[in-house]
Amino acid sequence: MDDGESMRYERARICIDFGTALSKASICLDPLMPLDVGVKPLPIGAIARAEHPLLTPSVLYVDQGRLYFGPAALEHARRGVDSARDPLLSFKTVLGATDPNAALAQKLRPSMDPTGTFTARDALVLYLAYLDQLIREAIDLAPNIPNIAANARRRYTSPVWRPGSGVDKTFEAIFDEAAAVSQRLGRLFIAPEGISIAQCKDALDRAAAQPGNGMMETGVFEPHAAAATALAFTNAPTRYVLVFDMGAGTVDMAAFEFDETTDPPALSEIKEARQCSALAGDEIDRILAELYMRKRGGEKSREDELKLKRTIVLAARDLKRELFTTGKCSLKTGWMATTVRANELMEDPNFRTYLTALRETIAASLHRVIVRAEQQNADVVDVVLAGGGSRLPFMVDLVKSAGAMRPTRVALRIGPLSPSNSLYSSVDASLRDAFPQISMSVGGALVEMMPAA
Repeated sequence: MDDGESMRYERARICIDFGTALSKASICLDPLMPLDVGVKPLPIGAIARAEHPLLTPSVLYVDQGRLYFGPAALEHARRGVDSARDPLLSFKTVLGATDPNAALAQKLRPSMDPTGTFTARDALVLYLAYLDQLIREAIDLAPNIPNIAANARRRYTSPVWRPGSGVDKTFEAIFDEAAAVSQRLGRLFIAPEGISIAQCKDALDRAAAQPGNGMMETGVFEPHAAAATALAFTNAPTRYVLVFDMGAGTVDMAAFEFDETTDPPALSEIKEARQCSALAGDEIDRILAELYMRKRGGEKSREDELKLKRTIVLAARDLKRELFTTGKCSLKTGWMATTVRANELMEDPNFRTYLTALRETIAASLHRVIVRAEQQNADVVDVVLAGGGSRLPFMVDLVKSAGAMRPTRVALRIGPLSPSNSLYSSVDASLRDAFPQISMSVGGALVEMMPAA
């Protein structure tokens, strides 16, 4: 690649979203390009052989001296239920930790790593190296993205607001080590047979002594990224928007004011509306699992009960999707199949308590945005639903109910993030269906177009 071609993509950047359940990545080739040309979600799920081409499970699993990542890790974890083993199901808790260095230094639990070899930091470095290989392979196979773009600056979405937009030194070091590990182990990361512990440990040690260049630019606050996506991809932007980002681990709420009179448009946060709650997808999974356990009943030994719980935990997200798509879900363990229907969950006291708490949490943020809108004589507030929980069938009604707790003349426009921009009228269904989930990686790549005022 000549220097001219390299210079052409010097404004490119890649944003990685470490979802609690699923990871995503998007590339912005140039923020000055039209959206349909310049912004591309990367098909890392297709490279990982996952269910959805744009999403890959955030999973790492240690098994018989080898490490597995993504879908292969999930498959090994399901087979490992009988041996009281657990996968590492998310890397997001480290990103959101109050003291990231302390969280990173902790050894993985023996049920995750019986060899006692790896710390949480090691796991994050290895997982980042795995994502780097998926990204590079996706770019290499893309007909409309130059290979040089694989070396674009990197960003990551964060569930925690970090003051300023500078580089976090802790995560910069992790990205740098991951770059060295990725270069050393290469395509072994996407091989179905996994990588040996010895190879991983050797690569980690070498990377610590001689890190690479991870090209890490900054972390981006997740709701900020979602708000940037909402502004960029709508045909009718409003002045005020509340982002309701429901992931597996947390619900993040943040509100923003758009000022389209500036170039580029300014995006400033209404900080008093910011909230982070644990009333997220994993809590629904827990309630569903408890309901399943009660329905199944029967006498079980402690060992059998733990095995059943592990089975349900690994199946919970698929069960929830089936439940809200078809109205019921069923799981067979041993000789017994147990079915839970949607109305049983909706009437469950624990679930009703959950909905009440979530509605009150939404109302607290919404109230603060509406007050600001009223003060500025705005007529509409957008409530943008993002994340994997955005399409839950009760979500829009729940937000409406939260809004009705305080009478106001301000109308609420509620709906999931979608690529309604006319440029995306012919976009394929895989992007449309997953847009609320990939919106943080898309917005994280775009967000400098809308600097905080």
